[in-house]
Amino acid sequence: MSGHIVEITGDLFSAPPDNSILVHACNTVGSWGAGIALAFRDRYPEQFEVYKAHCKLHGSSLVGTCLLIPGDTHDIACLFTSKAYGKRKDSPDQILDATRSAVIDLVKQNIENKALHSCRINSGKFGVPWEDTRAILEELGVVVTVYKPLEEPPQSQPRRR
Repeated sequence: MSGHIVEITGDLFSAPPDNSILVHACNTVGSWGAGIALAFRDRYPEQFEVYKAHCKLHGSSLVGTCLLIPGDTHDIACLFTSKAYGKRKDSPDQILDATRSAVIDLVKQNIENKALHSCRINSGKFGVPWEDTRAILEELGVVVTVYKPLEEPPQSQPRRR
């Protein structure tokens, strides 16, 4: 597989609406309550309800999977990378392992080969250095445009695995 990651500064939600999937990391609790997840909930309330019901039905067994939710403007890919959030979030190693399998699941589900647009997955509220997640995307050969906000909180240093 040949991957290509393009990083740009801008608003993820301004991604081209046609033939696009917006990708972000999620917990399995059914909460889009902070960070970019909250922005997803505000912009896509119907998709949030689908995500919440999916979490209620399947719970923590979702870790390492992807829920692809169709939308009018963008499809939404929920990568289940941690069971919980806040102090109960999974460890960085667990989050990275779950990210690998969730991205593989997303690629399998993306049968229409829609363009992927993401934030810096896991680097916000899950606190995993972006470079660690980026390395997984590169390893998997994912083609994705990654949006970083104009103003960004300080990043953790990449970990050596």
